[in-house]
Amino acid sequence: MKRIFFSTALILAVVLTSCGTLEVTLEDPSKPTPTLASDSLAADSASLTIASTSEEIRQTLLDSVYRWHTIFMDAQVTSSTNDPRRVQVWVDQPSLSLRVLSGPLDAPAETFRAADGMTLLDLNILTGESNLSPFIGETIQIPYTPAPLDASQESIQPHPLSTATDRAMGILLFPSDIAQNQGTFKVIGMEVIAYRLCLIVEWTYIENELPSYRAWVDVSTGVFMRYQQFEKVGGADILSEVTVTRVDYDLSFNADLFRPAVESMPDFSEDPLIAVSADSLPAEFVETDPLGSVYAFLADNSQPVGMTRWVRLPASCVTGDAACPEAEVIQLPVELTYSLQPVVWSPTRREAAWAYPVNAEGRIWTLYLFSARENLWKELASFDRYMDPPIWSRNGAWLAFRLQDGEGGSEIYVIRRDGTDMRVLTDNDQLPADGAPYVMDSWLGENVVLRSASPGRNGALYLLRVADGNVTPLFETLLTKAPFLESPDGTLLAYVDYEYTSQKQVVKIITPDGNDFRNLATFSSGSIVGLTWSPDGSQLAFAQVSEAMSSVYVIDSDGRNLRQVFINVTGAQFIFSPDGQYLLVQALDGSGERLYAIHLTTLDSHVVQAPGVALNESWLLPSWRK
Repeated sequence: MKRIFFSTALILAVVLTSCGTLEVTLEDPSKPTPTLASDSLAADSASLTIASTSEEIRQTLLDSVYRWHTIFMDAQVTSSTNDPRRVQVWVDQPSLSLRVLSGPLDAPAETFRAADGMTLLDLNILTGESNLSPFIGETIQIPYTPAPLDASQESIQPHPLSTATDRAMGILLFPSDIAQNQGTFKVIGMEVIAYRLCLIVEWTYIENELPSYRAWVDVSTGVFMRYQQFEKVGGADILSEVTVTRVDYDLSFNADLFRPAVESMPDFSEDPLIAVSADSLPAEFVETDPLGSVYAFLADNSQPVGMTRWVRLPASCVTGDAACPEAEVIQLPVELTYSLQPVVWSPTRREAAWAYPVNAEGRIWTLYLFSARENLWKELASFDRYMDPPIWSRNGAWLAFRLQDGEGGSEIYVIRRDGTDMRVLTDNDQLPADGAPYVMDSWLGENVVLRSASPGRNGALYLLRVADGNVTPLFETLLTKAPFLESPDGTLLAYVDYEYTSQKQVVKIITPDGNDFRNLATFSSGSIVGLTWSPDGSQLAFAQVSEAMSSVYVIDSDGRNLRQVFINVTGAQFIFSPDGQYLLVQALDGSGERLYAIHLTTLDSHVVQAPGVALNESWLLPSWRK
């Protein structure tokens, strides 16, 4: 292989490591759950496809450093010689700054590294021992701009941060280093890792017959999402492996994040923006209940004047594991004069979005952001049109929402969680005009999933990439009013299909390329509503509603273990608990709406009651956060 060229005062090395008649039918559960194995998503919307050549792959890796400025990665590292560990890495390329935490998979971090371009801090969190040393900013000009790389040159020019971040993580972040070695890339398939579509490739050195490593390459950026190292001379035995569990590109990191000093011992964070200023992101809400918190609207139906408030309860009291305190009332940013709208929680932060009109006529709608820690609201945007409940992107960076003009017209907007960069997605000439107006069902990675709002016609699902507005057809389908819901890991879409010939309703899951699907359950009567994924993607809940009753079902996503968990004469709304062990059901019972916490293993049910809440009050639009 090539020799390494050292361009800085630091020693940098490239390392290769490191109810009527009811009929329910179930699909054969022995059939494997489908996985994404096609380039349908990649065509036109990514630089790499299943048909990419070895040289095209190599050039993408060489150019990958130009496709992002900042990055956050959370990953798991395993090897045949060391215990598994977790690594979190923050990198700001232009400022040559980094932050690294490392430790056991299920324990606090043990080591910490931070550099602001000029000074490097290494800290042993367990012992408190630390060391400060000069960093590469003394020899490389800041802001740093990567120089073009040529795979034909005789020596490797490593990225200045490739080994400074972490020996294993440096390969994922800076694949341009190993792409300078002479050899051949072979495409193996495609897979979604950490919500990113990846091309799976194997690389074989020019003098070897067997591959030296296998990599899952983000088709849009060239960054590795997974990496398996074999013997340098080639082989099949995996010596070490790194798998990304989360990645965020081009977040606005505060400079203090990389300051080579600590005021308290750092630890792993679920929020990549943990160290930004309080003005741009609220501090993490400190949850005292092990099961989290349940939020709901409480409507007092007493006469002559009713009152509705938004409250919070510890989740352990909701499940019946502890006594309930009085419900904590949370001040809303506007008086409730219109029909209620759900509060929608970010999947990555203790904050929520809420759309509501500022007047009783519903003419002026405002999008708000709620901080759970401070119980404060921030106004993001206002419009003179009806606003649907917003939908969070999976990384919590964006909010998408639909505006309706009341005359059949609508538009899909996106806005960053800080209120910046708002744009109209459906004002796009790549979307067929005859499909307008469009509705949005969910996100798929950095794309929104759009379909025509006109049911009963053949049409396509479309991916619209928020970054540049690029539109890619997913697959043709007979469009219905039922939404296509992305699974938590981004590999499957769930939906309810109405078969016009048999007049049956079928709960289905399908891969985003449309090639593989499974029928989970078929119902010969009633309607299927409320399809919902569990947070870990292992279960789906839905309600089968007929003229006589409403039945809530839960089924495993592999088609097994269908069970009826709740029955009521009226409709019901429901959500999973964060750990997937409970289903929280809102249903009408006598004088008001009740909340039932159902344990999904025992099917035991607990009715939620709290001091100061009258029996005739209604619990509405619950949500559960941890």
